[in-house]
Amino acid sequence: MRFAHRLADRGIPIWVRFVLVSGLPDDPANVDAVAAGVPTVERVEVLPFHRLGAAKYAALGLPFPLSGTPPPDAGLLERVRGQFRDHGLAVI
Repeated sequence: MRFAHRLADRGIPIWVRFVLVSGLPDDPANVDAVAAGVPTVERVEVLPFHRLGAAKYAALGLPFPLSGTPPPDAGLLERVRGQFRDHGLAVI
């Protein structure tokens, strides 16, 4: 966030990639804080969490810390995208 504010202080447009993980950053207050937090954010790409990295953890002999976490459903994905749109941001 400090870096984002440094860019904003210089008037530099920012594109954000927001990784949506069910039960973690999906709280409505958190999404609103991210959406309103930096004035030069122009676009947000909402990336739904997936488990594609689990095989890499297994190959390294490491436990995958989000193994029990489900991907976000379509309703949650649309709610979060809508929150960003409500703040006037372009959403992908």
